[in-house]
Amino acid sequence: MDKGILFPLVQNAALLLALVFLYDVIPKKHQRQYFLLWRIIIGMLIGGIGITIMSTPWIYQPGVFFDTRSVILCISGLFFGGLPTFIAVVMTALYRISIGGAGMWIGVGVIVSSGLIGVIWRQYRKSYLANISGGEIFLFAYAVHIVMLLWFVFLPNGIGMPLLEQVTLPVLTIFPIATWLLSRLLSRRFELERDEQIRLQDDFLFRSQFNAGNIGIAITGIDQKWIKVNPRLCQMLKYSEAELLRMTWAQITHPDDLESDAQQFELMLQGDIDNYEMDKRFIVKDGSVVYTHMTVACKRGGNNAVLLVIAGYLDITAQAFADQEVLASREQLELVLSSSDLGVWDWDIRNDRIERNARSADILGCDVDMLNANSRQWMDAIVAEDRPKVLHSIEAHIRGETAQHKMEYRLNTLNRKVRWILDTGKVVSRDANDNALRMCGTYTDITDAKLIEESLKLSALVYDNSSEAMSVLDEKGVIITVNAAFSVMTGYREFEVRDQHIRLLYCDLNGRDFYTKMNNEIREKGQWQGEMWQRRKNGEEYVIWLTINTINDKEGHPYRRVALFSDITDKKQNEHLIWKQANYDTLTGLPNRRMLLEYLSSEVKNADRNRNHFALLFLDLDFFKEVNDTLGHAMGDLLLIETASRLKSCVRDADVVARLGGDEFTVVLSSMDDHKGIERVAENILRRIAEPYVLGEETAYISASIGITLYPDDSTSIEGLLKHADQAMYAAKDQGRNRFNYFTPSMQEYAKYRMRLIQDLRQAVANKEFELHYQPIVALATGEVTKAEALIRWHHAERGAVSPAEFIPVAEDTGLIVEIGNWVFEQAARQSAAWRHELGVEIQISVNKSPIQFRDEGTLLNDWLKLLQDLNITGAGVCVEITEGLLLDASMGVTEKLLAYRDAGVQVSLDDFGTGYSSLAYLKKFDIDYLKIDQSFTRHIDTDSNDQILCEAIIVMAHKLGMKVIAEGVETEAQRQVLLAAGCDYGQGYLFSRPVPAAEFTQKYLQDPPLVSRV
Repeated sequence: MDKGILFPLVQNAALLLALVFLYDVIPKKHQRQYFLLWRIIIGMLIGGIGITIMSTPWIYQPGVFFDTRSVILCISGLFFGGLPTFIAVVMTALYRISIGGAGMWIGVGVIVSSGLIGVIWRQYRKSYLANISGGEIFLFAYAVHIVMLLWFVFLPNGIGMPLLEQVTLPVLTIFPIATWLLSRLLSRRFELERDEQIRLQDDFLFRSQFNAGNIGIAITGIDQKWIKVNPRLCQMLKYSEAELLRMTWAQITHPDDLESDAQQFELMLQGDIDNYEMDKRFIVKDGSVVYTHMTVACKRGGNNAVLLVIAGYLDITAQAFADQEVLASREQLELVLSSSDLGVWDWDIRNDRIERNARSADILGCDVDMLNANSRQWMDAIVAEDRPKVLHSIEAHIRGETAQHKMEYRLNTLNRKVRWILDTGKVVSRDANDNALRMCGTYTDITDAKLIEESLKLSALVYDNSSEAMSVLDEKGVIITVNAAFSVMTGYREFEVRDQHIRLLYCDLNGRDFYTKMNNEIREKGQWQGEMWQRRKNGEEYVIWLTINTINDKEGHPYRRVALFSDITDKKQNEHLIWKQANYDTLTGLPNRRMLLEYLSSEVKNADRNRNHFALLFLDLDFFKEVNDTLGHAMGDLLLIETASRLKSCVRDADVVARLGGDEFTVVLSSMDDHKGIERVAENILRRIAEPYVLGEETAYISASIGITLYPDDSTSIEGLLKHADQAMYAAKDQGRNRFNYFTPSMQEYAKYRMRLIQDLRQAVANKEFELHYQPIVALATGEVTKAEALIRWHHAERGAVSPAEFIPVAEDTGLIVEIGNWVFEQAARQSAAWRHELGVEIQISVNKSPIQFRDEGTLLNDWLKLLQDLNITGAGVCVEITEGLLLDASMGVTEKLLAYRDAGVQVSLDDFGTGYSSLAYLKKFDIDYLKIDQSFTRHIDTDSNDQILCEAIIVMAHKLGMKVIAEGVETEAQRQVLLAAGCDYGQGYLFSRPVPAAEFTQKYLQDPPLVSRV
């Protein structure tokens, strides 16, 4: 190895350590606080170090030199990400270009490829940087520097190969080691940050459980003196925290429990046990007794000595009292019923324990101790057919739906006999929440009475009143007698079929072989049952369930055959109908989601077996809701039926069209070899759907947005295919509708990003991570500031500042906007009240109100108005801003809510006026105090005469209707002068101020406030 090469390269590698020291200089708090600025600075520092490294290279010949820039740039891409690496790459590339020489563009290529490989590697390994292995670092380093060496092949005039012979060994020796060393140092910093975050999370979880849990928690010393108690324990024992801290737990322990607790505690101090549990009573401050279930554990130090003891207490007082009541009632019941002939049962519902008396055991045929040892034995002995009815009767009574439980059922006794039991019972104890605690009842053996009753009714029930057709035949199949149901079902009266062969009822639909097999089985086994077709007297054919049994004479020869059958035609039709309803859409007749999933499962197996592909198209009709709302649901249904017909006409017979619900359809194109066929079908569908729909006297126009996913290219699971097709469909909608779009991995990434944003937003709502900034609204004539608009800001710990344009739509989609809007309104109202109370200044704060809040806020409106009343705030303190489109939606109760604001003295501002469905009728109907001209009109008001004329017209109209006008987006003095000349009342925009925090707003505008016109 050439020492002339080695020394400059080692010197270069040593300079790389400056990167880690620079990374450590800036505290992590500042790195997080100024995230974007920090990334820009670190990029510039990396670029500076790269330039320094390039200033001390090993020079092969003029214009061709060598240094370790690739190490620092690939490390930058791996650990610092895209922005810092981009800055560093640009700086070092510009520096290399400024040097020039024969290898200039090769050097630039090395710079770009090194940074790019680092960024790409980070894309897939970002979450594992804290634990990245040395082997992976060396693999990464060799990948970067082998690519770097390949660039030298492109050097001109035969320079490349000699240079590679000299530098390959030093590069592949020193550079990976330098890369590994830097990676270890940086990954260690990542690991420390991760461990600190986990520690903070664990500490937060403990504190939240300690302060807000439903279990009493206490920390004591080995002398049992309270060191720390939570609010729940103070509530249970009725002592304040200060009182408990002056006591030991032995002082308030019930005397009867003191010894057993002390024994367990001593065993824990001695090291025999680390924790224990027991039921324990305490004498609370007012002298009453509280029952607890106590769990005790300890923390040990050196020599296994106990340092601290932590105990948890669960209040079980109500359960203890209930148990005492159960015991007393049981004793009374046993005294009353001990000499009766009734089986008695007593059920402790909460603990699921049942005790039965000796008579109950006699009925079942077992020992009473064995019966009570197994609470399920009696229930398991109930005949299986009767058991569901018994359970239903008991559950209905426990829920309070019946006055008592009363049921007759059969019981399989242990001596293999079946006995009839009359079981009665009633709930005798409930807790404060009306939950059943105890139920008692009796068993009466009614077997004898049941046998007599059944023997008297048997013949009439079985024969005369049976709903099944019955007939008695001789051994040759000649009819001897039939019952009434036979005549009703077949249409033949008894005298018409008596002495006729049963083949009178045969039907050709069964086939000749069917009767041959049936008769052979009857002769061989003496019985047969199954479905068969039969013909009535009028020739009608129907399906029956037939059972034939043979009665033999004393010699064992066939004597009579009894045939029982029932008409199951309706049942079969209903089964088919139920199957069709379960698998097909009732409106369009297309397969529904259930049938689609079954078909997709079959199609997946077929594709795997034949190694081919199929496509899943997910369709959503554009503007269907407008048609449905405008023309009515009946016309909407006709449109859906016609859509289904058009879709089926666009595909092959082997393909499947299904309706998932609403206006969502799917198309499965089987065995598709290329994209051309898929796109041809999709374009045909778009064209057919876009054709006019004639719906009665009306004509409707809609389009479709189609998402396409392929099996197995995009997913190998049905769930994945449906999800990806749905994402692709929404992408098509976002691109303008009436088009199709293939699924791409970026859609899945966006879905994951949006899901993470929703999770972070929910956390932000729970933790109140938001802040309100206030933008002054200036009186154009005087420059005074008496109004401001409250604007929400969110600074995320990792994302940094999150734009409202990014998280407000997500909040509206998820319904979180209601809680966020409530918080904003409350903060703004309290801020207005604080300024009035502390500074004596009346500042009216405008609060934006989302249409979603009008729809979903429920009782929050009353809460808002009560808050304003409590703070003594009227229209001078708070103004609610709404949009024009909200006035058109009668379903949200806009009129009633705006009237409620008016009655409470709250003023209303109409935001973004002129950009929506402006209507003078609505302006006259609703009580609007302010119109806000949208900034799209004010942006060019000083240069565009049309915008100036529109603004003047809006101002004149508003003043005629008794409204004040606020112009948004005022950014120049020229715009202000034009608005002032037009008679506009107020202005709002960057000319006056950006939105600022409350403290800065107070300092600039409320404490000796200057006139904005003078600023």
